[in-house]
Amino acid sequence: MVRGAPQLRRYGIERREFLRYLAAVSVIPSLPNLVTGQVVERPTFAANPFTLGVASGDPEPNGVVLWTRLAPRPLEPFGGMPAEAVLVRWEVAADEAFTDLVRSGATPAVPQLGHSVHVEVDGLEPHRWYFYRFHTGPETSPVGRTRTAPAVDVLPERLRFAFTSCQHYEVGYFNGYPHMQQEDLDLVVHLGDYIYEYAGNENRVRKHLGGEINSLNEYRLRYAQYRLDEDLQETHRILADGHAAAVAGDLECAGPAGDGCAAESGHA
Repeated sequence: MVRGAPQLRRYGIERREFLRYLAAVSVIPSLPNLVTGQVVERPTFAANPFTLGVASGDPEPNGVVLWTRLAPRPLEPFGGMPAEAVLVRWEVAADEAFTDLVRSGATPAVPQLGHSVHVEVDGLEPHRWYFYRFHTGPETSPVGRTRTAPAVDVLPERLRFAFTSCQHYEVGYFNGYPHMQQEDLDLVVHLGDYIYEYAGNENRVRKHLGGEINSLNEYRLRYAQYRLDEDLQETHRILADGHAAAVAGDLECAGPAGDGCAAESGHA
């Protein structure tokens, strides 16, 4: 090595580390199917468990992914949920009154996934609107609206979309979302930085809870704080994250689990 030669900076993550991450992530969709022990079929809640709303995404011509997370106390550890699996029922209908039910089912919300639910619905018609909702115990979620993608052999005459990015909770309100809600959009694309991991600062419009986030539970709390924003939550409900392709930014993966992409490390 030549003395005084500049050191080349390495970016990204090691191949083996990437493969470990990939293997771990690939198991996530199957976790609810691997539940052992009792699933609470008729849970009771001291508060509304659907405080974080509903969302949909990854549209295909014949299906979409539906999401919610049970969190009666969303800004507390584990969302105020017990360490046990809870049954969640879901419904998809062709009309908002749910008189024309087209798909339904049930899945456990497990503590390993923060009691979130990801339902991959198929058997739907291409390029049309649907309505969906969740039930758990005596509670029912808000009604969400979603849309399937066009058939693969059909080219739509028009495509209307909006994009958003860099939504820093502390530096302003999310005033763009109410405008999106009023538009006749086909697609919303998030270009990254859905959350920021920084510690809370004084003298800001709003303040992050806690210090800089690193652990999984801290990330869940930060996401919950953002998802409690009424404009953001309503946009998810009626437009979906994925008509909506979400692109992860460097601030969604900082900390020990994402050292290869943290902004401060120069890996962004």
